[in-house]
Amino acid sequence: MGLSRPGLWLKRLWVFLQVAMHVAVGKVFLILFPERVKQQVLAMNQKNPHFSYDNWLPTFYGMQYFWFVLKVRWQRLEDRTEPGGLAPNCPVVQLSGQRCNIWDFMQDGWAFKNNVNIRTHRNLQDRLQAARLLLDRTPRCPVVVDTMENESNWRYAALPERLYVLREGRILYKGKSGPWNYHPEEVRAVLEKLHS
Repeated sequence: MGLSRPGLWLKRLWVFLQVAMHVAVGKVFLILFPERVKQQVLAMNQKNPHFSYDNWLPTFYGMQYFWFVLKVRWQRLEDRTEPGGLAPNCPVVQLSGQRCNIWDFMQDGWAFKNNVNIRTHRNLQDRLQAARLLLDRTPRCPVVVDTMENESNWRYAALPERLYVLREGRILYKGKSGPWNYHPEEVRAVLEKLHS
């Protein structure tokens, strides 16, 4: 159903305070115990071969980090997707520029491999250009992008990343949000089960 407006704003205020405390404490720990923080961050990212501590450290616990984490946490307050529930049929854009809906691309047996580092885009052309980088990796699935209104991102609570398996307009699998809490092996298991 969703939260009432006052209920949503109270929850947003609570999340704001939590994130502010997280960032403040993190910043203090980073200053007082830099080696311990480095060990913790590296331990969280052992599975990601593309992770570079030197690239990430300057971004932790600053204002951009604060606003990004706040945006993600606020988005999760409005997450309405559930396994077995109806999958939102959000508008997306093909690389040709043609507008369509996400359900148009449901098919069996596709999966993403590896990851691509893409900068934030300011318009649809930037977004389409960034998506073309995926084509160099020869994905085994159609590549589409969200519209600049980000409806798919919001309706699927996909920020910063989340894995789903959709079939016949239904959500068969909803993974936890990434990059640290999602598990591609779970997606593979769901897809293998569908094909067995």
